[in-house]
Amino acid sequence: MVSTSEKPDEATMNAIRQRLMETGDWDRIQKLLRVQLEENGWVDDLKDLAKEKARTQETPNLENLIKEISETARGMINPNTKRDVVQEIEAVLDREVDQA
Repeated sequence: MVSTSEKPDEATMNAIRQRLMETGDWDRIQKLLRVQLEENGWVDDLKDLAKEKARTQETPNLENLIKEISETARGMINPNTKRDVVQEIEAVLDREVDQA
């Protein structure tokens, strides 16, 4: 398993992202995330939150709306979804390290 105690630098993250895209794992993991977010109601909850916050803006502004709801949106993700996605990423990284 990959250690999560250290945050990789940007170059490392870019290299990992590139490798995930090359192997097709990026799309597969994104699909897993998208499906779980939809199944858990996160997408609908986020839409409702965005509508609520947009109504309170004096002048509608998408950039400000995104800034306002981003942190809340991350906190609304089901812990099981986070765990499943992290496990998938770790499995891919373990496989890639073993092949290297």
